[in-house]
Amino acid sequence: MSAHKDLIKHLTTLNKIAEILNQSADVRSALDSALARLLDLMGLETGWIFLVDPTSQNRWAGKGYVLAAHHNLPPALALDKARPWKGNCDCQSLCEKGKLAGAYNEVHCSRLLNAPGDRRGLVMHASTPLRSGDHTLGILNVAGPDWTHFSAESLALLTNVGSQIGIALERARLYELVRERRIHEQAALLTLSNQLLSQTSMDDLICCLVEEVQGLLQADGCALLLPDEKSDSLAFYAAVGWRVDPVAGQRRVPADERSGSGRVMLTQESLLIYDLQDHDPTPWSADWLESEGFRSHAVVPLIAEGRSIGVLMVDMRQPHEFTEDEVRFLCLMANQAAIAIETARLHQAEIKRQRLEEEMTVGQQIQLSLLPEAPPTAPGWEFATFYQPARLVGGDFYDFFELPAESGGGLGMVIADVADKGVPAALLMALSRSIIRTKAMSPGLNPAEVLRRSNHLIMKDSRSKLFLTAFYAVLDTNTGRLRYSIAGHNRPVWLHAANGAAAELSGRGIVLGIFENIELEEREVNIAPGDLLVFYTDGLTEAMDEEHHLFGEKRLHAVITAHPKASAQELLDAIMAAVYTFTNLAPQSDDLTLFVVKRQN
Repeated sequence: MSAHKDLIKHLTTLNKIAEILNQSADVRSALDSALARLLDLMGLETGWIFLVDPTSQNRWAGKGYVLAAHHNLPPALALDKARPWKGNCDCQSLCEKGKLAGAYNEVHCSRLLNAPGDRRGLVMHASTPLRSGDHTLGILNVAGPDWTHFSAESLALLTNVGSQIGIALERARLYELVRERRIHEQAALLTLSNQLLSQTSMDDLICCLVEEVQGLLQADGCALLLPDEKSDSLAFYAAVGWRVDPVAGQRRVPADERSGSGRVMLTQESLLIYDLQDHDPTPWSADWLESEGFRSHAVVPLIAEGRSIGVLMVDMRQPHEFTEDEVRFLCLMANQAAIAIETARLHQAEIKRQRLEEEMTVGQQIQLSLLPEAPPTAPGWEFATFYQPARLVGGDFYDFFELPAESGGGLGMVIADVADKGVPAALLMALSRSIIRTKAMSPGLNPAEVLRRSNHLIMKDSRSKLFLTAFYAVLDTNTGRLRYSIAGHNRPVWLHAANGAAAELSGRGIVLGIFENIELEEREVNIAPGDLLVFYTDGLTEAMDEEHHLFGEKRLHAVITAHPKASAQELLDAIMAAVYTFTNLAPQSDDLTLFVVKRQN
């Protein structure tokens, strides 16, 4: 729910920033407010905006630039101090050389580095160029002490707001043109922008887009095409003004140089054709397309964070020379649409992710319910357990169960590890646990035979190609006799109280779930008073530090032999403390399961 609330907060703030920029008669006067909201959303404090201004010839804030907005500048960067502000800075130089080309860019700030005094620890900034098409209109900078203060999500927000500001600046320039020429496209563009931002459904958004664009340019037809997930082509997702609806007809066009739309997707450059009958630079065509009678054709790309996510197509049934203003407006609308579509797509992806996470959480609860609720209790014995999956659900499991008299009695103990992680492993874990427990309860079966018969049923019932290792033992809590069989699993460690030496419970056996007929050895030992047994999966010995070194069996044995008098819980805690110290909390790569058994003195 926290992620959902954060998403709502982000979308609300982005919409508010867009509203501030859209409704302001003077976009420059709105930049301070937009910048402050962006910084709050990113969890940062300081930022500033340069705008390109060829008329600015003084050296304050950089020749050819003006400082259009700023927020919470540190004392060392106060506006009355000449040293940091007199002359151009690195981000401006990179911009002029065309090297500030990414959606966002890491820049070690020359102004901050040259500024004496209190910089509040700021040394660098993330920069995003403010663009309209191929024209750079300015630079948006947000500052931080180092790059770790910029998360992938916050950088995406920076890019999104930078795109919004670029569009608003260009729209403001066009607004002046609109006023001079006394036309009404600007009002329609503002309406389109507001309508796009108000849509939450992807289908409603793109239908709104094509209808508004058709009306704005008085076109005969308009369509939006997006990549088809099932084929190497572009599919019609919305269309208006066509004689036969290409969306209903599930029409597709090649997503390569053969079609105009494919060429625009690849080159990210607009395609304008005055008369298709006189000149068509692409070889592909189709009867259904020719029957529409389109003569003039314009296609512009929809670009989000440098990626082509679709194309916007406008068609006329008479030859038409698209003016520079029409193309500029069309590109501006495509930019606005790309942001809205990408935002809607991210919103849908987040909802899907949250739904999957909720389902996985339910799966985790179900899986945890299959594990013992608490360690067993038996007079003269101690038990301690630990389980930690690498993901919400995992493939490790352990089990304890009292065997009925007809099955020989005693305490059944299982530890197993499916050779995978996540949902597939969890499913096989649930199946295997049930089968092994059921077979263990069958009369007259020794541990090796229990695992052999379990292997047969696992291969019969499981359609996956996964396998598992397992250790099954029967403990007589009255005598200390332990009968066991190992199916390819890590060998438990046996600490002898008599001499403090650690040894492994040996035995031959192959993993379960691969071969039909398997040979498993069965062995028997006697656990003396004071002895400790440590059962574990390979997630423990293969736990890695930051340099990918393994914790290993040698370290495990060292911890065990260092605690010969420990209780079961004390030894388990010591082992896990050693693992955490070794890994230094590096991300876990595998499920980790551990249980310790001690026979009291």
